[in-house]
Amino acid sequence: MISRKVEFLLALGMAILLVATFTVRAGAQDSLAGDWQARFESRGEERGMFYLEMRTSDWKRNHTWGESHKPGEFYGLDANLANNDGAAHFELRRQAGTISFDGNFRAGKGSGSFRFTANPEFVQSMKGLGYSGLSIDELLEFANQDVTPQLVKELGDLGYRNLSSDQLLALCIHGARPDFIRAISAQLPSKPSVDDLVAMRIHGVSPEFVKEMKALLGKDFDVEQYVAFRIHGVSPEFVRAVREHVAKDVTADQLVAMRIHGADPEFVKGIDAQLGRNLGVDELVAFRIHGVSPDFVSQMHQLVAKDLSADDLVAFRIHGVSPEFVREMNSQGYQQISAEQLVAMRIHGVSAAYVKEVREHGYKNPSIDDLIEMRIHGYPRASM
Repeated sequence: MISRKVEFLLALGMAILLVATFTVRAGAQDSLAGDWQARFESRGEERGMFYLEMRTSDWKRNHTWGESHKPGEFYGLDANLANNDGAAHFELRRQAGTISFDGNFRAGKGSGSFRFTANPEFVQSMKGLGYSGLSIDELLEFANQDVTPQLVKELGDLGYRNLSSDQLLALCIHGARPDFIRAISAQLPSKPSVDDLVAMRIHGVSPEFVKEMKALLGKDFDVEQYVAFRIHGVSPEFVRAVREHVAKDVTADQLVAMRIHGADPEFVKGIDAQLGRNLGVDELVAFRIHGVSPDFVSQMHQLVAKDLSADDLVAFRIHGVSPEFVREMNSQGYQQISAEQLVAMRIHGVSAAYVKEVREHGYKNPSIDDLIEMRIHGYPRASM
């Protein structure tokens, strides 16, 4: 039988263990440590920026954050480290907490360790806005992206309430903050969703882009269409060139199709110069899909006829009527072959080799139509 004293000591030990466990967990929620790498950008569009990557790891998983910042966002970051070697201590102070960095730089690149300390007041403020139980990882991401209670309130005022932590971070990571949301919403026919806002920022759909495209094309489009424009490179400059050289009433789908298939203004000018007339958008797209190039048109004009239609040229490419094929038939004595005959010959397999085979079997001067008819009916047969 266990004595009362032993029972008391066991209970006291368990209580101490629970307190210790709670303290460790609470401490883990208050701070987070990891490694960092950074560089001062000196080239391209990121010139003058400071790229920082942080990494945490434990036995469960690895987590990496990477973001470009203005050097002035950091307290104590010496801009001379972009060109000089040396030790560094600097901090990123945000409402969510403070990230302290220690390490060394060499040739504009640095590395070391960091510690993030969460701000309890921020945690409480966010809890009051519906964000309870935030993990230390989420708090670090909020600090890195400068998520604040004021930001959450502004988004709510704009109609974006009850957002998840992931949605908040996605908006901030891609720069869809209230100023952008107000500006882009003023240009759209309906309120964009969070996913719409993120997609527009990812693909570069700016308020200025939307306004200019609306003015050029004379109508409103949904977010999906504006994103499609940016994905495929339908710029205001491209629209103006198409309207000048192709058609004034070009549609959004036609513009996208032209860009997808490479029917750019340079191609249009080359084709128009060969044909002596302007083609419609659908014809130009068909030319690009089937490989009807200005050079192909020029050769077929010389070898076949000057008045070939757009349909003739596309049919040639579909059925393999190449300049080489025409020359081979010319070499067999067939100089005047119509577009229809050329296509029929390719469809039924009438080639220069077939002509030679027919002649070897006694057909000395068959016409094109004879050759096609013979090929259809399987002449000459092996027994002949």
